Amino acid sequence: MDFPSMHKTHIALALAASLLASLPAIADELIMKDGSRLIGEVVKQDGGSTFDFKTSYAGVIKVKWSQTSELHTDKAITVLLENGETRQINSAKSTETGIATATESGTIESFTLAEVAYVNPEPWRLGEGWNWTGNTNALLNYERGNSEKDEYGADIAMTFRRLHDRVKLNADYDREKNNDILTDENWRINSRYDHFVDKQLFYGATLGLEHDRFADLRLRTTVGPLIGYEFYESKAMNLDVAAGPIWVNEEFYDGDNRDYIAFGWIVDFDRYLIPGVMQFYHRHTGLLEADDTDNLVWDAWTGLRFPIYAGIVASTEVLIEYDGGAQNDVDHTDTTYSIKLGYEW
Repeated sequence: MDFPSMHKTHIALALAASLLASLPAIADELIMKDGSRLIGEVVKQDGGSTFDFKTSYAGVIKVKWSQTSELHTDKAITVLLENGETRQINSAKSTETGIATATESGTIESFTLAEVAYVNPEPWRLGEGWNWTGNTNALLNYERGNSEKDEYGADIAMTFRRLHDRVKLNADYDREKNNDILTDENWRINSRYDHFVDKQLFYGATLGLEHDRFADLRLRTTVGPLIGYEFYESKAMNLDVAAGPIWVNEEFYDGDNRDYIAFGWIVDFDRYLIPGVMQFYHRHTGLLEADDTDNLVWDAWTGLRFPIYAGIVASTEVLIEYDGGAQNDVDHTDTTYSIKLGYEW
């Protein structure tokens, strides 16, 4: 072969290799009811009627099951049903009653959309290990001029979750000085363990510690059993409510120490108002003394979170603290407005 022929052959091989490299790898295919086709990868369905589909041209998009005609996957995907059973499927087709699927073994099976809990669920939902999520925030204010003010604070919320168990931890700390005079110092730690009887009903226990120097509270200790219900648990929305009898012990700087039995409750709620952009959250805890209904203590955190980038999140929050049994002319209500910067995982 002469040199020009060899040169042409090399060019042809290089062009072929370039074209092959530019072709998409074997991927999942969606055929929509309007006839359009999407090529990409089924990522997951985390509850609800949509699932995440990753494309090379638009990133991760939300696709409605109701608008899907057929699904063909490169590799088997895991489907977790509401009854706890799992299926490994390679293809699915929309039917009048729901979805008809073909498993790895070639078996055809049908089930309704309501029976599908998750697609490619996180390992903990399959009983494999723990899942750790949380967020932490910091607040710092340093003023110098006509007045000198130093204010700083931090908070953290963490959840450890596995199939039948959950541990929640919330803690915050605030300290403020004006012209070198301490004007505010308080902290609190609340922990909780839940054991799930089924997907929604759980029982467990709570332990809390709280200190507020300027409310005359040296230490409030709360401990007791809880029973609760998980209404929603997903990336899009979470809501659980728990309540039970709580033993309360309060130590004061100037007032008389006391302990009593109270009815306690916890409400924990969050929901994305705009997916991935704006999240509303509300957490509420309360104690009502059994023998003195005037002694009502409750705290409520309400705010909006705005994910920024790579886990960094900004938030605005209103914290209202009410203590009906406050000592020695201490105000019953404190309201704090905050703008925070933090990180979530």
